[in-house]
Amino acid sequence: MKRLVYVFGTLLVGTSLIATPALADSPVRLAVPGITSLLTESQDGVYQKILHRALEGLEVDVRERFYPYKRAMLVFEQGEADCIYSFTQILEQRMGEDAVIASFPLGKFTYYLFTPEGEDPVRHLSQLEGQSVGAVIGHETYLDEVLEGHDVNVIWSKSDAQNLAMLEHDRFAAMIAAVPDILPYVENLSYDPEAPLLESYDRLTCHNTEANRRFLRKLSAELRRLKEVGLYRELAGDLYVEFDAAAASGRLND
Repeated sequence: MKRLVYVFGTLLVGTSLIATPALADSPVRLAVPGITSLLTESQDGVYQKILHRALEGLEVDVRERFYPYKRAMLVFEQGEADCIYSFTQILEQRMGEDAVIASFPLGKFTYYLFTPEGEDPVRHLSQLEGQSVGAVIGHETYLDEVLEGHDVNVIWSKSDAQNLAMLEHDRFAAMIAAVPDILPYVENLSYDPEAPLLESYDRLTCHNTEANRRFLRKLSAELRRLKEVGLYRELAGDLYVEFDAAAASGRLND
């Protein structure tokens, strides 16, 4: 009997030693939602450039897969991805604050109301009561709370570019979009930068596991370093939006 116990114990130890490196080397499955200018199927979005630069100094195998905006979040919620770009606050609300963790920010985003170039900017949704506004499908995850209590008809479209075209053809009175996403089109628009509808940060958001906590600790340290040395500004170019690094630390639930 003692011999059997010893052999069984040896097998368990052997299995543990074999399994540990395999778990450490398991790739991080990263869901990529399409976000204008920031996250693209061709992997050349601003946030992807920043993440890829950060990963150069880390021994981590990250495998990205692109999805439509809302589909990406569903894939993450169903456990088919370990991490996802963005959606930190939304996923905390849906899954619980202890269920997800998040990195140092990849960037800051702010929603505004936009009108055609040359028109007076609209500063508050209350100015649009009874009228129509445009917004991108999927962004209701952030905008539902902003729109609550306002008699505004939202026309949802596939992209900021499509909304801009409809705005120019008087399909609605204004459009809601986020900076920096909308910056490539902003010369054709009017808005008040002192009248934000909502402000938040885009981070890498992951399921709260020990492996993911180790990953995000290393990643966040490297992301912070890249921002401090000016790589965020260099990689983002005209899409760069400054934010206070001290006020935007990672959220690892430690």
